[in-house]
Amino acid sequence: MNNTDIIEIPLSKVKLSLLLLSSILFVVLSYWLLLRYINSHDSFFEGDSWFICIVSVLGFLMGLGGMYFFTKKLFDKKPGLVIDELGIIDNSGGLSIGRIYWTDIIDIYEYTVQVGIASKQRFVAITLQNPKDYIARQANPLKKKIMQSNEKYMGTPVSISANGLKISFDELLILIEEKMQNFKQS
Repeated sequence: MNNTDIIEIPLSKVKLSLLLLSSILFVVLSYWLLLRYINSHDSFFEGDSWFICIVSVLGFLMGLGGMYFFTKKLFDKKPGLVIDELGIIDNSGGLSIGRIYWTDIIDIYEYTVQVGIASKQRFVAITLQNPKDYIARQANPLKKKIMQSNEKYMGTPVSISANGLKISFDELLILIEEKMQNFKQS
């Protein structure tokens, strides 16, 4: 791979706008659910209202987090993903790790997470020779904790989603696998 083989995949403003809208709806529905159950029960500990309140608060906080992140990404001018002779620069999501070197990559595979009853989230998972080094370079303690959790459950702290990129998941997976093969052959 030479310098002319730099591939930049932009962030998709349409996908990010839809994700922002879904985060806003999540906040509104969580708030409505919380108010509905608080107003319908005299005691917080009555029945299952405590569980619904906790779920509503968590949903509200997650929705606010999504609103913050997707709004920030809508105004981000940097490409979502760059693939070059050194590796991948990830700027696609909330857990974007930055530069991932080809020399550090052991394996690339699809990882699927069940998100809801009928919904699945697909990730390009990247197994690293030195995952602890990638986790250690994160300054944000929450990001570091999530990456440690990803390593425990996914087998790697590094994964890339096509949700906010101007590329389909299948195209992204094939592209990264092909570029990794090119690197190994050179």
